[in-house]
Amino acid sequence: MKAGLLLIVLAAGQADAQQDTLPARVAERQIETFNRRDIDGFMALYADDAVVAEFPSGKVMMTGKAAIRAHYSAMMKAGTIPPVRVEPRVVDGSFVVDYEVWNAKPGERSAATWMYEIRGGLIRRAWTVRM
Repeated sequence: MKAGLLLIVLAAGQADAQQDTLPARVAERQIETFNRRDIDGFMALYADDAVVAEFPSGKVMMTGKAAIRAHYSAMMKAGTIPPVRVEPRVVDGSFVVDYEVWNAKPGERSAATWMYEIRGGLIRRAWTVRM
Protein backbone atom coordinates (compact mmCIF):
# COMPACT_ATOMS: atom_id res chain seq x y z
CA MET A 1 0.00 0.00 0.00
CA LYS A 2 2.76 2.45 0.93
CA ALA A 3 4.62 1.79 -2.34
CA GLY A 4 1.44 2.43 -4.35
CA LEU A 5 0.83 5.71 -2.55
CA LEU A 6 4.44 6.76 -3.15
CA LEU A 7 4.04 6.07 -6.88
CA ILE A 8 0.88 8.17 -7.00
CA VAL A 9 2.61 11.06 -5.21
CA LEU A 10 5.64 10.83 -7.52
CA ALA A 11 3.43 10.71 -10.61
CA ALA A 12 1.48 13.76 -9.41
CA GLY A 13 4.75 15.63 -8.85
CA GLN A 14 5.96 14.74 -12.34
CA ALA A 15 2.64 15.89 -13.84
CA ASP A 16 2.98 19.23 -12.02
CA ALA A 17 6.55 19.63 -13.30
CA GLN A 18 5.43 18.87 -16.86
CA GLN A 19 2.59 21.38 -16.54
CA ASP A 20 5.12 24.04 -15.49
CA THR A 21 7.01 23.59 -18.77
CA LEU A 22 3.97 24.09 -21.00
CA PRO A 23 4.35 27.22 -23.15
CA ALA A 24 1.31 28.95 -21.61
CA ARG A 25 2.59 28.35 -18.07
CA VAL A 26 6.12 29.55 -18.93
CA ALA A 27 4.68 32.76 -20.43
CA GLU A 28 2.50 33.22 -17.34
CA ARG A 29 5.49 32.71 -15.02
CA GLN A 30 7.49 35.24 -17.02
CA ILE A 31 4.84 37.91 -16.37
CA GLU A 32 4.63 36.92 -12.69
CA THR A 33 8.41 37.15 -12.17
CA PHE A 34 8.61 40.41 -14.12
CA ASN A 35 5.88 41.95 -11.98
CA ARG A 36 7.70 40.82 -8.79
CA ARG A 37 10.97 42.27 -10.18
CA ASP A 38 12.50 38.79 -9.66
CA ILE A 39 15.34 38.88 -12.20
CA ASP A 40 16.63 35.42 -11.24
CA GLY A 41 13.20 33.82 -11.63
CA PHE A 42 12.66 35.75 -14.86
CA MET A 43 15.99 34.63 -16.33
CA ALA A 44 15.42 31.00 -15.31
CA LEU A 45 12.75 30.95 -18.04
CA TYR A 46 15.18 31.85 -20.86
CA ALA A 47 17.46 29.50 -22.79
CA ASP A 48 21.17 30.33 -22.63
CA ASP A 49 21.15 31.23 -26.33
CA ALA A 50 17.77 33.01 -26.38
CA VAL A 51 17.26 35.78 -28.91
CA VAL A 52 14.99 38.83 -28.55
CA ALA A 53 14.12 40.57 -31.81
CA GLU A 54 11.74 43.02 -33.40
CA PHE A 55 8.91 41.84 -35.62
CA PRO A 56 8.46 42.07 -38.56
CA SER A 57 11.94 43.49 -39.29
CA GLY A 58 13.79 40.67 -37.52
CA LYS A 59 16.26 43.17 -36.07
CA VAL A 60 17.99 41.46 -33.15
CA MET A 61 17.78 43.46 -29.94
CA MET A 62 19.47 41.02 -27.54
CA THR A 63 21.23 37.68 -27.84
CA GLY A 64 21.97 35.38 -24.92
CA LYS A 65 21.08 35.43 -21.27
CA ALA A 66 23.74 37.97 -20.26
CA ALA A 67 22.36 40.63 -22.62
CA ILE A 68 18.76 39.87 -21.70
CA ARG A 69 19.61 39.99 -17.98
CA ALA A 70 21.42 43.32 -18.34
CA HIS A 71 18.46 44.89 -20.14
CA TYR A 72 15.76 43.66 -17.77
CA SER A 73 17.84 44.16 -14.60
CA ALA A 74 18.17 47.83 -15.45
CA MET A 75 14.46 48.10 -16.20
CA MET A 76 13.47 46.34 -12.97
CA LYS A 77 15.86 48.40 -10.84
CA ALA A 78 14.61 51.65 -12.38
CA GLY A 79 11.05 50.61 -11.58
CA THR A 80 9.80 52.67 -14.51
CA ILE A 81 7.27 50.13 -15.78
CA PRO A 82 4.23 49.32 -13.66
CA PRO A 83 2.93 45.76 -13.39
CA VAL A 84 1.99 44.17 -16.70
CA ARG A 85 -1.18 42.20 -17.40
CA VAL A 86 -1.98 40.09 -20.43
CA GLU A 87 -5.21 40.81 -22.30
CA PRO A 88 -5.38 38.32 -24.17
CA ARG A 89 -2.94 35.43 -24.57
CA VAL A 90 -3.01 33.14 -27.60
CA VAL A 91 -1.23 29.78 -27.53
CA ASP A 92 -0.52 27.71 -30.65
CA GLY A 93 1.78 24.78 -29.94
CA SER A 94 5.16 26.11 -28.82
CA PHE A 95 4.23 29.71 -29.69
CA VAL A 96 2.59 32.19 -27.32
CA VAL A 97 1.37 35.66 -28.28
CA ASP A 98 0.71 38.09 -25.44
CA TYR A 99 -0.90 41.50 -25.69
CA GLU A 100 0.67 43.10 -22.64
CA VAL A 101 -0.86 46.20 -21.11
CA TRP A 102 0.06 48.42 -18.18
CA ASN A 103 -1.09 51.67 -16.64
CA ALA A 104 0.70 54.66 -18.13
CA LYS A 105 0.42 58.42 -18.11
CA PRO A 106 -1.57 59.99 -20.94
CA GLY A 107 0.49 60.01 -24.13
CA GLU A 108 2.91 57.31 -22.90
CA ARG A 109 3.06 53.80 -24.33
CA SER A 110 0.74 51.48 -22.44
CA ALA A 111 0.77 48.22 -24.43
CA ALA A 112 3.02 45.89 -26.39
CA THR A 113 2.54 42.72 -28.39
CA TRP A 114 5.08 39.98 -27.66
CA MET A 115 5.50 36.60 -29.32
CA TYR A 116 7.46 33.78 -27.69
CA GLU A 117 8.77 30.46 -28.94
CA ILE A 118 8.86 28.21 -25.89
CA ARG A 119 10.28 24.69 -26.05
CA GLY A 120 11.44 22.44 -23.24
CA GLY A 121 10.11 24.89 -20.68
CA LEU A 122 12.37 27.72 -21.88
CA ILE A 123 11.89 30.83 -23.99
CA ARG A 124 14.07 30.28 -27.07
CA ARG A 125 13.06 33.34 -29.08
CA ALA A 126 10.96 36.41 -28.33
CA TRP A 127 9.74 39.08 -30.72
CA THR A 128 8.15 42.41 -29.98
CA VAL A 129 5.95 43.96 -32.66
CA ARG A 130 7.42 47.26 -33.83
CA MET A 131 5.95 49.06 -36.82
